[in-house]
Amino acid sequence: MQLKDKIAIVTGARRGMGRTHILALAKEGAKVVVSDISLEGCEKVVDEVKNLGGQAIAVKCDVTKKQEIEEMVKETLDKFGKIDILVNNAGIVEFKAFLEMTEEEWDKTLDINLKGYFLCAQACAKEMVKQKSGAIVNIASVAMGQVGIGFPNIA
Repeated sequence: MQLKDKIAIVTGARRGMGRTHILALAKEGAKVVVSDISLEGCEKVVDEVKNLGGQAIAVKCDVTKKQEIEEMVKETLDKFGKIDILVNNAGIVEFKAFLEMTEEEWDKTLDINLKGYFLCAQACAKEMVKQKSGAIVNIASVAMGQVGIGFPNIA
């Protein structure tokens, strides 16, 4: 158990890669925060962690909203006392060609996939600096395979 007593937050954690990251961290002994824009599905992941013998909480957080991120950090600190690991995993893909994408869709993609990573990293790093330790992992997926021309939001 290489991560025994480490505290890890994973954003976008209720399914897919986020869920996989949560379970891997828990198997290594980390206490985990299952964070997502909706709590629907998060409790199932928390139960999976508990079935592995681990500790977990679910926290609703929209990574585009600084106040919700600060609340996520506060809930983590209130429950576990520190933050050792942040896995920035929340993300979206708009499956639209460049010429069909609206400005609002572009803004939403950047708000979640870029600004959200920045805000979460900044909020957690403040605690990590105080602790004099911590790790931030930013996830980027290659699940799309080779990206075709005309899809700038997947590049």
